[in-house]
Amino acid sequence: MRTLTDSYVTDNVQAVSGIINGTANYMLSAMATGQSYEQALATAQAAGYAEADPTNDVAGIDAAYKLMILSRFAFGQELSLPQIAPTGITHLSASVCRLAAENGWQIKLLAQIQRHGSGLYCRVAPVAVPVDQPLSQINGVQNAVAVQSEAIGTSLYTGPGAGSTATANSVLNDVLVAAKHLINGYRMIRNQKRSVSLTVTRFDQLPQTYLGIGPVAPEAVKYYANEADFSVKTIADDCYQITGLSAVKRKKLRTNLPLTLIPIAGTTDWKQVTENSITSPINVAI
Repeated sequence: MRTLTDSYVTDNVQAVSGIINGTANYMLSAMATGQSYEQALATAQAAGYAEADPTNDVAGIDAAYKLMILSRFAFGQELSLPQIAPTGITHLSASVCRLAAENGWQIKLLAQIQRHGSGLYCRVAPVAVPVDQPLSQINGVQNAVAVQSEAIGTSLYTGPGAGSTATANSVLNDVLVAAKHLINGYRMIRNQKRSVSLTVTRFDQLPQTYLGIGPVAPEAVKYYANEADFSVKTIADDCYQITGLSAVKRKKLRTNLPLTLIPIAGTTDWKQVTENSITSPINVAI
């Protein structure tokens, strides 16, 4: 938060993407090595990384709340939970995570928000991140946030996102900073430069490439590819890369075939998005 307010005041943030829930990341890292969802959750709870009721973490709700805060700091725009409509990790299995890892992807619960034209696009969902991208290497309870901006380019900020000492340190630090501001009479300053709100759209409404994993014969996938006009590439047994999948085509594919469909990071087809006039940039400072 302080980096966004201090280092990006004169810059124009274009996108923020991050792993911002340590519990979910710990579990996904364990599942990629073969642990079942239940085993990964039990281990996380025993280590103090997951609550007795882990719903907010595994359902993506905690990450969505954090993305709402990031949106205010990066773009000066409010988001609501229904606008984000987070997808958690409860539907994922160890076999899905392991097969993705064996073929060049790590599945991460990503929180993303990106400006394109006069639109703001958001997502909290499991995403297949190619292993050559830095976010794929963030494992265990580590968190990481990548910020893309016009002047600085892409920067990555990482640190622990769960555990008693890390959490206690962050909370105590925030309390001390707030107390210092109160003593010095320091007030928040918001630099609002935008006159109109950006239109909010979820990433899953845009055509993109998906990783499809499930016990389905290549012929069956290719049959629906020809029928629904998208392309498919067989990566390995029960693992497919499916390109040009819109929301409608994705729904039809899920209805007809037992595939787990996971969006691949950085594959959004922006050519399908209507360009609108760009509004003035937003900066927030405290």
